[in-house]
Amino acid sequence: MKACTGKYFRQKNTSPFGVGCSVFLLIFSVLFSTEARAQQNKEDLPSPRGAFFRSLAVPGWGHYYAENDNWNRGKYHLAGEVVLVLSYFGLNARANYLEQDYFTFAEARANTSLSGKSRDFIIAVGNYDNLAAYNDAQLRTRNWDQVFPETAEYQWSWESTQHRFQYQDARERVERNRSQLPTLVALMVANRLVSGISAFIHARDLVENTPEASFSYVNTFGQPGITANLRFNF
Repeated sequence: MKACTGKYFRQKNTSPFGVGCSVFLLIFSVLFSTEARAQQNKEDLPSPRGAFFRSLAVPGWGHYYAENDNWNRGKYHLAGEVVLVLSYFGLNARANYLEQDYFTFAEARANTSLSGKSRDFIIAVGNYDNLAAYNDAQLRTRNWDQVFPETAEYQWSWESTQHRFQYQDARERVERNRSQLPTLVALMVANRLVSGISAFIHARDLVENTPEASFSYVNTFGQPGITANLRFNF
């Protein structure tokens, strides 16, 4: 029997045996290269777990990692994160500015320093015209543990009730601004979780929908022959 060698194919031979060898080698090379490419693509596919943890760190990163030419969903998460972070720092900066403003106002109009004072004292300064009025109210309601010592450190006396109202309004604005900060933090956490789950699912779908190619020297009937398989998952 003639061997199917390279020398044989270099000859101009159109015999059935030569044609069969040519077809066999062509099919073999195509299937081998297809299987190699499928295996290489499978190794290059993103890890769903890696996509999840990347989006936990930076929303949208997992989508970009999974498919950098199709990560529109990730862009929305990233944009949302930018807005939330800027809002957080903006509100916090505004609250700090307003706090410093009413600290200075209290020092100028009530002749008292709020630096290092407790929250209870800061609230009391806004609710009463002076220390004597505050302590008297606590004694009448028997809240003896809330009485402040009558020392120069704790003394205050507003020039007018209107000034006290201005101070109280500024303090409440600071409280409102700072009360929104935990909500923004919760939204940032939720955005990371949703982005991570979405990136995980996207990467998992890419892995599961990768076409697989294989071939065998034995056909489906168990007889010698070539069987080629190319599978697509939808």
